[in-house]
Amino acid sequence: MKRPAAIAVILLLAGCSPPAPEVDRGMLPPWCRVYFTPEDPVADHLVFLIDSSRERVWAAFYSFSLDEVARALVRAHRRGVEVRVVMDLLAARPPDSAYHRLAELGLARTDFASSSFMHHKFMVIDSFITWTGSYNPGITGTFRDDNNVIVISSKKLAANYEEEFRDLWRGRFSAALREPSARPRLTVGRAEVEVYFAPRDPCAERLIELIRSAEKEVRFAAFAFTLEPVAEALLEKHLEGVDVRGVMERGQQSPWNCHRIFADAGMEVRWDQNLYYLHHKFFVIDGRTVITGSFNPTRQAGIANNENMLIVHHAGVARRYLDEFERLWKRWWE
Repeated sequence: MKRPAAIAVILLLAGCSPPAPEVDRGMLPPWCRVYFTPEDPVADHLVFLIDSSRERVWAAFYSFSLDEVARALVRAHRRGVEVRVVMDLLAARPPDSAYHRLAELGLARTDFASSSFMHHKFMVIDSFITWTGSYNPGITGTFRDDNNVIVISSKKLAANYEEEFRDLWRGRFSAALREPSARPRLTVGRAEVEVYFAPRDPCAERLIELIRSAEKEVRFAAFAFTLEPVAEALLEKHLEGVDVRGVMERGQQSPWNCHRIFADAGMEVRWDQNLYYLHHKFFVIDGRTVITGSFNPTRQAGIANNENMLIVHHAGVARRYLDEFERLWKRWWE
């Protein structure tokens, strides 16, 4: 396979200290890469990272059916890499799920709970590289849906995700069995990064705090959005004169969807234009803070599901997500 150049750069950072200077705040920092489906070859990047692993690959995916990624994990296992995968029980059942192949080799487990979702979408490679976002490795998620992936090289961030993974692998899924994250805030390069895990951490509360901190603009792209406290925070900023705009998944229309509340208040929201899914769960605050991960603004996500919410305070990272938002915002048809 041809080496994906952008991912190759991030791997080289393992031997680079101190990190390269971040000269232009409009550029991605050297420790981070951002990708969007279906435009970017996300599966190729994921396979390359797995093929480059030396010691361990730990992954938690809600659903996982992409054969080339499963083959890469099996290759890694056969060359002595410690491979572990956790999936959601219900999403692992279909015959095309990669779970069956991986479980035969003792590499995969599920959450054993049908009442809540193991909804993560993350992977940690060699305790150094963390891959997360809204992407599940599958045909639709790779080639049809709108998803985002963020890849960060940081031992400190990887340690947080590995702590989460250890609990999942041991079968500790509920908040009652787990302590809140001890180190949710850390520094990567010269940027502040935060990571929270539901249901043990107050993801919705931190999201609301960040929305309320907005001074100029908020942009969001959301698959499922039913959590009224988050909607109320956005409406408050709208009424204060902050420029709030959102794109939401058309297939999630229901009496509980917050699109109706936003539209009635005169806030600028649009249904997505993708005939498949807008599967994003991201917010951008004032062009400098990105909130992403698996966390949809829903009650279930906050109190029952296993989720992660990653926050990156960096204008260059925010610029990439704003570019994606502008692409989604365009009206192709109505």
